[in-house]
Amino acid sequence: MRIHYHHFVGPLIREINKKIDGPDLSSLKQLDGRSPVNKSLYGIFLSSATKFLGLRRGGKRMGDYRFISESGYGPQRSGAGTITRVRLENFMCHSSLQIELGEWVNFITGQNGSGKSAILTALCIAFGCRAKGTQRAATLKDFIKTGCSYAMVEVELKNRGEDAFKPEIFGDSIIIERRITESTSTTVLKDHQGKRVASRKQELLELIDHFNIDVENPCVIMSQDKSREFLHSGNDKDKFKFFFKATLLQQVNDLLQSIYNHLNKGDALVLELEATIKPTEKELSELQRKIRNMEHVEEITQDLQRLKKKLAWSWVYDVDRQLKEQTLKIEKLKDRIPRCQAKIDSRHSILESLRDCFMKKKAEIAVMVEKTSEVRRRKDELQQSISLATKEKLELEGELVRNTSYMQKMVNRVKGLEQQVHDIQEQHVRNTQAEESEIEAKLKELQCEIDAANITLSRMKEEDSALSEKLSKEKNEIRRISDE
Repeated sequence: MRIHYHHFVGPLIREINKKIDGPDLSSLKQLDGRSPVNKSLYGIFLSSATKFLGLRRGGKRMGDYRFISESGYGPQRSGAGTITRVRLENFMCHSSLQIELGEWVNFITGQNGSGKSAILTALCIAFGCRAKGTQRAATLKDFIKTGCSYAMVEVELKNRGEDAFKPEIFGDSIIIERRITESTSTTVLKDHQGKRVASRKQELLELIDHFNIDVENPCVIMSQDKSREFLHSGNDKDKFKFFFKATLLQQVNDLLQSIYNHLNKGDALVLELEATIKPTEKELSELQRKIRNMEHVEEITQDLQRLKKKLAWSWVYDVDRQLKEQTLKIEKLKDRIPRCQAKIDSRHSILESLRDCFMKKKAEIAVMVEKTSEVRRRKDELQQSISLATKEKLELEGELVRNTSYMQKMVNRVKGLEQQVHDIQEQHVRNTQAEESEIEAKLKELQCEIDAANITLSRMKEEDSALSEKLSKEKNEIRRISDE
C-alpha cells in the first residue's frame, strides 16, 4: 500500500525547525546521503519529532501504532547499507514483530508505550551499541521481555552496488542477528540465504566502519530522551555539545587524543628502542671494524699470493742457477773419469787377491765351525751327564740323610738295649735260675740285634764314604767341563 505524504512533510519539517530554532531541517535530506543507513534512520528521527509535537497521521496499522512508508519517494536506487527489514522477538514490549522498510523516508507512529522507541533501541543494539548507550537499560538482559528467556534482534541490510560489503561472501543482502540471554550476548552475520558467515565482533565493527554507521551520533539516531533534552534545552553549552558530537568533532577529538596517546607511547617506545639500539650500534661499529680488518686481511692475503708467486719464480731462478752449477761440475767430473778408471783397474787386481784370501779364510772358518759343532755336541753331552750326576747326587744325599737318621735310631736302640741288659743283669741277681736262663736267651737275641745294627751302620758308613768320593769326582768333572 503506497501513501503519498508530500503534502505534510514540508510543513512538518518547518514546524520542527521553528521548535529547535536551528537551520532548516530540509538540510536533513542531505544527512541521508552521508550514510546509506541514515536513509531509514532519518525517518525514525522524524517519528520521534512528530511524537513530541503531537502529530499523528493515518497509515498501515501494526498493533497499536502506525507505520507509514513511502518507497516511491525519489528515484529508485540500489544503495548498499539501506535497512530493508527489522525483526524483533521478545525484545522489550514486542513478542514478535517484523517491519519491512522502504528505501527512503519511513514514519512510525503510535500511542505512548506502544514500542516505537523499542524499534530504535533494537537498531542500536543490533549495530553493537552498549545497553547504557541506549539510555533505556543498564544491562542487555534488561531488554528481554518479562517472562521470556531470550531476546532476538534481526536487521537486514541491502548489499548491492559499488559500496557493497564483501558481496562475494554475503551476496545482495546482509543479516545482522543479535541474540541476548540472561548470561550471554552473541552477534551473527548471515548472507542473503540466511547462512552463518561470521560471529566475531571484529566483523561487525568492520561492517559498521564500511557503511559509516555511528549509532551514538545524534544526527544518525536521536533517541526520545535525547530529542526531548535537546528541544527543551536553552543552554548554549548543551547545544554546542550536540553540535560537537553531531558534526563528528567529538569523534575527531577522541581520535586526536588517541593519536596523541599513541604518539606519546611511540615516543617512549622510540626512546626505549634508542636505548636498546645503542648496544646494537656498538656491536655494529665493532662488526664494521672487524669488516675493515677483514678487508685488510684480504689485502694481506692478496699480497701473500703475489709474494708466493714471486717466491715460486725465485725458486725457479735458483734451481736454474743450481742446474748450471751442477752442469759445470758434471763436465769437470767427466774429465776425471779416465783417471778414475785407471785407479779402478789397479784396484781390481788387489780385489782379486783379496777374494782368494777371503775364500781361504772362509774354508778355515767352515772347519772351525765343524769343530765348534763337535765341541758344542760334547758340551751338551757333558751337560746332560752333569744333570744326571746332579740328580743322582741329590738322590744319594737324600739316601744319606735317611741312613743317618736310621743309624741314629739304631744307636738309640742299642743304647736302649744296653740299658735293658744292664737292668736285666741287675735283676739277674734277684731272679731265679729259670728266669736267668730266659733272660740269657733274651740277651742273646738282643746281642744279635745289636750286632746286626752295628753291621748295618758300618755298611752305611762305607756307602756314605763311597757316595762322598763319587760326589767329589762328579764335582771335579763338572768343574773341568766348565773350564773347557
